[in-house]
Amino acid sequence: MTMTQQQEIHPTIYISPMTAAPPQDMKQSAVVKHLVPHPLTADCIEEVLNHLLDSSGSLYSCALVNRLWNHLAIPLLWYHPFGNKLHDRKARILFETYISCFPDDKKNMLSMKRPHFPIQRPLFHYPKYLRGFDWGNFQFAIKEWFSTMPQHHDLNTKLQSSKFFIANYLLGRCSGLRVLRIEPDASTKDNKFLDLVSLSNFRFIFSKLEKLEIQFDSCCENWLPSLELIALFATKLSICSRNIQHISIADKNSRFNSSRLPSYICEALWQLIKAQTNLITLEIHEFWNPERSELFYDALESQARSLKFLSISHISQFHLLLPTLTSCTNLETLEFRTVPDTNMETLLYTKDSTSQLSIKKLLCYDFKGDPRIHRLTLGIVIFMTNQHLRELYLPVEVRPELLDVICQYCPNLVNLHLVLTTPLLLKILPYISTLPLKSLALFDKDKSSFPIELIQQVAQSFPPTLCNLEINFHMTSQGLQYFLGNCRGSLKKLVIHNKTMNDQYLAVVAHYAKVKKSLKIFMYDGKFSEEMLDNARIWIPFIENVQ
Repeated sequence: MTMTQQQEIHPTIYISPMTAAPPQDMKQSAVVKHLVPHPLTADCIEEVLNHLLDSSGSLYSCALVNRLWNHLAIPLLWYHPFGNKLHDRKARILFETYISCFPDDKKNMLSMKRPHFPIQRPLFHYPKYLRGFDWGNFQFAIKEWFSTMPQHHDLNTKLQSSKFFIANYLLGRCSGLRVLRIEPDASTKDNKFLDLVSLSNFRFIFSKLEKLEIQFDSCCENWLPSLELIALFATKLSICSRNIQHISIADKNSRFNSSRLPSYICEALWQLIKAQTNLITLEIHEFWNPERSELFYDALESQARSLKFLSISHISQFHLLLPTLTSCTNLETLEFRTVPDTNMETLLYTKDSTSQLSIKKLLCYDFKGDPRIHRLTLGIVIFMTNQHLRELYLPVEVRPELLDVICQYCPNLVNLHLVLTTPLLLKILPYISTLPLKSLALFDKDKSSFPIELIQQVAQSFPPTLCNLEINFHMTSQGLQYFLGNCRGSLKKLVIHNKTMNDQYLAVVAHYAKVKKSLKIFMYDGKFSEEMLDNARIWIPFIENVQ
């Protein structure tokens, strides 16, 4: 691999110098010597590089400093090469680099299935650095790799055999995975999963797993055999892997069709949850028969002491969830992808509704079914937080009854996101003025035109602690100037959703940034000229169109 090829792909994947590491006598510039003091130990350098794990470009630059930095950066560059989707040439470079690490007998076996590949052996054995593996992105990348080759009538057959062969070799030679994502690749319409259970060194590969994501596609044909493989994998994983901290299990089509899996598959997944000793994050939707919900809540109860983040959707037995939530004393974030649906009478008379929840952050994304039940459900959860709530995110329309509960039981909110009609927006202003808010997102569902008097009333109600603001108010550029001039706080981030905005609006925002010297981020929906954007960037470091 040439340096040009490395530079081409390093923004997208973790880069792989197949060429020799920088020579020991590489001359460093005075600038680099100044930035990297000589006494810096390998442990210190490694700690610094670990904080750059999500920045492959920075790691690539570090790998070119000297031999020590190179040997410390390369494992991180190859930590999770399939973390993003790779296309054509980038995918080809990655796979050909991996294949160059294969022993000759494996190359010979692969040559029966594949055309020519490089024979140059690299300095590093890259498969051993693999710590994160995404089956969906892996399938996508290998399909892209094959698309760069001459087309043959049996190309699809070669693709299928090669992907399992390469995946098995990479996993078998890695030094233990930390992250695993099992997901079908939608672009290939292939729901067949890798047979992880049959890997000879299963315990060594998965005993240190920290994050597991499982997604299946119930709308795909012949998806049940793949789920049976997942059930076997979960059963075996329960025995050897006890320190998974993040688990996510979901049907990709759960939003449209909440599937019901066979009980033996559900039990295998629940047993995997129960086997963990320090589960911190759980994301799950109801893929089981509601009559068996108690078994799921029993598994959830087993993680009551460690769980900090819980995301659930399509839960139908909310009255059974409540006692489990009250036992999760360290739970900080509760996320409803859909508001739980349940029997109103059962919910009203459950004794657990008078208990307390420890959550500090509540998010809800979708209302379906009876709105009265949803308002009651959220109202009870907010009431049970006992004024502990610090963040409330409701990007769905809030009705008067629920708004009253929020105003009464959430006096300490720091972050707030609401969608309201114009009358309710005016009603909530006195409440907002009393909050120690740092971030506020207010969306006017009616998209009314705001007169100057209303603009003044809204702006003056914002507390002086406010730093981040997101709005969709319809007002003139003069109104925006009046609005920003009446805000008591010094905004650091401003997001305005208004597609009618023009250069006059941006001039107002730039003037605010110039005067206040606090605004660092401005995001917008409108359309501005390049000249005006360049002028605004003098005062605002980051400007982005969010359309």
